[in-house]
Amino acid sequence: MKATRLLSLIAITLFCMLASCSRPKYYTSASFDQKTAKHKLVAVLPAEIVLTGNQPKNLTRADIEIIEEEESKAFMQSLYNSILEYANTRKYYTRVNLQDFATTIKILGDNNITLRDSWNRNDEEMARLLGVDAVVRMRIRKTRYMSDMASYGVDLAKRISYETGVFGVANRVGIPVPYISNRTNDINASCSLVSNGETLWNDYYKGGANWNNPANQIIEGVTEIFGKHFPYKQRNR
Repeated sequence: MKATRLLSLIAITLFCMLASCSRPKYYTSASFDQKTAKHKLVAVLPAEIVLTGNQPKNLTRADIEIIEEEESKAFMQSLYNSILEYANTRKYYTRVNLQDFATTIKILGDNNITLRDSWNRNDEEMARLLGVDAVVRMRIRKTRYMSDMASYGVDLAKRISYETGVFGVANRVGIPVPYISNRTNDINASCSLVSNGETLWNDYYKGGANWNNPANQIIEGVTEIFGKHFPYKQRNR
């Protein structure tokens, strides 16, 4: 179990290094404790996914929408897991409960609300429908530059050039070498806790990915940050 946890932490660290992730900054309302004093249950909503940039030519708009909805559910479940993972520690405990994500999905389905529909529904309406005191909403925008294969090709060419080509010679004699990016995607993600139409907490992530970052690693890396910073923490006595 310890070995699995260690490997997970190493993977997240490598993700942040390879993806050039920025230092996260998050906001918490000055009156958070006062406005959430009676909160007991919170729900994570399906994440809003927007894929932009150079999409594969063999994909139709319908294909892209399917991918967006699959990632929406994956981000939702991963955030749910991350919040629970960091809910209780030796120093802190989380004073609210988290509605099971499967229950949230079922309630939405029973009310004929698709994952995509939920992205544009009013936060207060969603909280009432789900029977919770606040909702957690994620928005992820991924701008695609190239395929994994193209990214790998750029990375390989860079390594060969630095080892045997003119870039390597230039680097050894101190001549500046131009930077060549092999990013496949830029990723901008935000996570907000909303109650009664007011954002009480917000976290933000900005980074990139290349061929060496599997999709599940990117999802877990982003939601790991949000899960760590999720509010409602109180110090153990």
